[in-house]
Amino acid sequence: MSSFTTGSPSPQGLFDPSREHDACGVGFVAHIKGERSHTIVTNALQVLRNLAHRGACGCEVNTGDGAGILLQMPDRFLRRAAGVVLPAAGSYGAGMVFLPKDEGDRAAVQSLIGQIVESEGATVLGWRTVPTNDSSVGASAVAMAPAFAQVFIGGLRRSASHGPKADFSNPLGVERTLYVIRKRIELAAARLDISTASRALFYIVSLSSQTLLYKGMLTAIQLEEMFPDLSDPELESALALVHQRFSTNTFPSWPLAHPYRFVAHNGEINTLRGNISWMRAREGLLASSVLGDDLKKVLPVIHEGGSDTASFDNVLEFLVMTGRSLPHAILMMIPEPWSGDEEMSAERRQFYEYHASIMEAWDGPASIAFTDGTVIGAVLDRNGLRPSRYYVTKDDMVVMAL
Repeated sequence: MSSFTTGSPSPQGLFDPSREHDACGVGFVAHIKGERSHTIVTNALQVLRNLAHRGACGCEVNTGDGAGILLQMPDRFLRRAAGVVLPAAGSYGAGMVFLPKDEGDRAAVQSLIGQIVESEGATVLGWRTVPTNDSSVGASAVAMAPAFAQVFIGGLRRSASHGPKADFSNPLGVERTLYVIRKRIELAAARLDISTASRALFYIVSLSSQTLLYKGMLTAIQLEEMFPDLSDPELESALALVHQRFSTNTFPSWPLAHPYRFVAHNGEINTLRGNISWMRAREGLLASSVLGDDLKKVLPVIHEGGSDTASFDNVLEFLVMTGRSLPHAILMMIPEPWSGDEEMSAERRQFYEYHASIMEAWDGPASIAFTDGTVIGAVLDRNGLRPSRYYVTKDDMVVMAL
């Protein structure tokens, strides 16, 4: 059972929500040496505006299909804006959350989040109402919009249920704790006694110690105006991943805007049904030395109600949280066309052959940009039908766009 709904109607005529596709604009800007600045953010937003032709709008030209940006955690900005005292950078979690508009239902959701956070041995430090300006946003998008808030979580430490090899002194240990917390909230929210409309509005956009997301049912030019945080000079990052959505045979919604928690995607996953089915079939055999008893708390890996990209992101996140590096997990899911490549090294071929026995390829056509807040990259699926371009500048910047 999904913790959110996309707002799509049930199957009718030629429309079937299980066959949704999109063909979008995706790009990123990063400083090769990891230097943070607001310039990275402004340049990424310019890339997004340059990709406006890759997005879509509805019958209202100011109601977009979706746009967003994924940043490194802007610690300097949040220490001023959060309204609470934050622990050392990397030791706290911050999340962007779409909440119900109804005050009673919103309070119920926030109470649920607090209860689950405390049960995992952590503490909700406080909430921040995210400033917004929807004056340029179309009436249809505004009518579907949630309330916007950021939650801050501290006290992230080992709890009794975590596996023996879990290390909460490093960033990935903190990320695993936040992952378990978010997955538990998503599952519990589906059973919460709130209205159907409020349940559809609730969505945890991101919950991490490394990254923060701003996104919504917007056009490329509306994103910065909608979220004034993005114009603040203290909002700094060494990388920024942006996306402008153009879906086909689908309906827009606030949660389905990209980026997701690790990826932004152009194209579609045409093997999606098989990928999801095989992932579900394996869940009874899964084991993790790093998640330990918490493994059962994060199942199912893939939530119903998401798009092909959301499903891909769910699996990629799971692979990373269970011990693989992000590049390793990406190449498990989107391998090169290795079987007929006579020039590929034996070691590289063996890598792909081994992982082919573990997981089926997620085939596109697809171009996927990915980041965990420490590294950023992009990859094409083995069909190679969504080529992207990149530039490396003399001032240590790399820019990619499609």
